[in-house]
Amino acid sequence: MRIAAAALMMTVGVHAAFAVETPTSAYSRFDYETCTRMGDDDPIMERRCEGHDGIPVHWVNEPDSSSVSFGTEGNLGGEYDPRFTFAVAGDVVEWRGVVVRGKLVPYAAIVRYQLCRTINGPCAPELAVYRLIGKRASCIAATVNGRRPDANLRASEIADDFARSFDCEKDKRRAPE
Repeated sequence: MRIAAAALMMTVGVHAAFAVETPTSAYSRFDYETCTRMGDDDPIMERRCEGHDGIPVHWVNEPDSSSVSFGTEGNLGGEYDPRFTFAVAGDVVEWRGVVVRGKLVPYAAIVRYQLCRTINGPCAPELAVYRLIGKRASCIAATVNGRRPDANLRASEIADDFARSFDCEKDKRRAPE
């Protein structure tokens, strides 16, 4: 009986060791104007919001565009994508991660932007897939054309398959899809 119980425990242990964590999502909506003001160097305003799992969300609003970054240090790896010159960051963040002890631990975030060629347009939607470095920092690992019929699904797949292991300081950003 003890041998059978030991064999069963070993089998369960082996299956648990090889269990695959299934990525999942959580969503946050922000009214950036109500978040804590971090700076106001007219005409640029910076706000900090509390994101999922205590991850800071930094919103920078300039006269012609806005952007977000994540973590106590914000954007890692230099400048934002130069195509974001005239951009407006969306107010919804999709957090991609795995559940650990009943709590979602995010490794990526997805934000929809409106990218414009000039201040007055024309504009096109694009999803930015951010690699999160814990609560410390972030960088844009990839972007997805927001006009794709499967844009949200594709951004989630990229977050799970590419951004999850993306090294902000060494890896090259994935070409827009």
